[in-house]
Amino acid sequence: MNTSESKPPGTLCLRRRFAEALLGLQSRATCGVVSLTFVMVALVCWLFVQMTGNLTGRLQRQQCAELSAVLAQAAADAMDRGDVHALDTLAHQFTGLDSLPFVTFFDTAGQVVATADVNSARLRRTLAEGRAAVGGNTLGTPTFVPASEQSSAHLDVTYPINKWLSVSPNEGLAEESSVPNRMKLLGYVRLGLNVERSMNELSSALDLVSGTAILIAIVTVPLGFFIVRYIVEPINELSDVTNDFASGNLSARSRVRRSDEIGKLAGAFNHMADLHERNHTQLVSLNAELEERVGRRTQQLRELASRDPLTGLYNRRHFSEVLTRRLAEARRYDTPLSCLMLDLDDFKQANDTHGHQAGDELLILTALTISSQLRAADVAARFGGDEFVVLLPQTTLHRAHTLSERISEKLSIGVREQLPRVKLTLSIGISSLDEADVDDPEDLIRAADRALYAAKSDGKNRINTATATGAA
Repeated sequence: MNTSESKPPGTLCLRRRFAEALLGLQSRATCGVVSLTFVMVALVCWLFVQMTGNLTGRLQRQQCAELSAVLAQAAADAMDRGDVHALDTLAHQFTGLDSLPFVTFFDTAGQVVATADVNSARLRRTLAEGRAAVGGNTLGTPTFVPASEQSSAHLDVTYPINKWLSVSPNEGLAEESSVPNRMKLLGYVRLGLNVERSMNELSSALDLVSGTAILIAIVTVPLGFFIVRYIVEPINELSDVTNDFASGNLSARSRVRRSDEIGKLAGAFNHMADLHERNHTQLVSLNAELEERVGRRTQQLRELASRDPLTGLYNRRHFSEVLTRRLAEARRYDTPLSCLMLDLDDFKQANDTHGHQAGDELLILTALTISSQLRAADVAARFGGDEFVVLLPQTTLHRAHTLSERISEKLSIGVREQLPRVKLTLSIGISSLDEADVDDPEDLIRAADRALYAAKSDGKNRINTATATGAA
């Protein structure tokens, strides 16, 4: 008989849910939270104990060294006089403190001069050891002595007793500068600092920290379970809704209503489902925007392709295209149209004399000067080398001449201010649709070029205009 078939469906469902709970995210996350908490608490406790122990030991050693230095200074006069009674009194006064179990004074030969010790066995051993009691310790450095049957744990330190001698004025500068001869070694003081109490307090603190860590670990287990359950349950619900939506039920929505990240995730899912039907419209809008960006970028590239890289003015090809359109408009609407051809006099000589960099600066200065005097409708271009051409829509020959004079004057001022070492002038030829014989756009440029040639032939630094019969 099949045992699985004999069991009620409720039992199978309960077991399946139990297995999912045992192997699912909730159990694993709970174990992870508890383990992480326990490790972090243990690490913090260990660091706390280590830091506390190190700090306590350092402070106790510092206190022991300072006490030995103070006691050595207090006993210097009595040791110098050989006053055993005063040294004995001083030793008993200090051992009256709970923190100092013994104080012993030795002479320079290592013989005990005076001592006070609460431990009689250690006192007898100190009297018997004599010189070894001094030689066995590094002067001024406390040494830890662990607890034994005869004494508790303490720090043992031996400190020299010195006395500074006053220098007589008759001894001379050489003796005054000899520092070692001014200090006299009188003996040694040896004392012990009881650290048993500090070790007991540190042990009590360790027990308290350990108990607190265990309590935190115990409390973390149920707390971590409920916290993880609070997080996992809405995730399971959202997972079911997502599977339902992926199966074709586009009306499936999450019922999770929370203000935390999970609630935001559920809201985002619902919002995504609502926007599903409008994806096509968004794609069309994005495509139109992309085409617009491509068009703007193409226009920028065309603009860059129509510019002279050095001066920033339009190049000859773009100028010819604009001239063709402006000439057609001028003839259609019967409006004036003028053209300027400008050339830098003796530019090659200036370029050869002052270098190509100075030549480039002259070209850039000329382009900036021309551009600064033009209207928005005017078009300036670098025609080639040191020649420039300007198209002036709705401009008569007289106004073109006035503009030419202004450009020539501004360029002369700019050269004197920015390039004083260069001597340069400008020749300009002017042609007009009304005055010149123009059949095609290039005729207007050729007329201005002939006027320019005539200006340079007449001595340069001139402005000439073109007529139907030639340059004037």
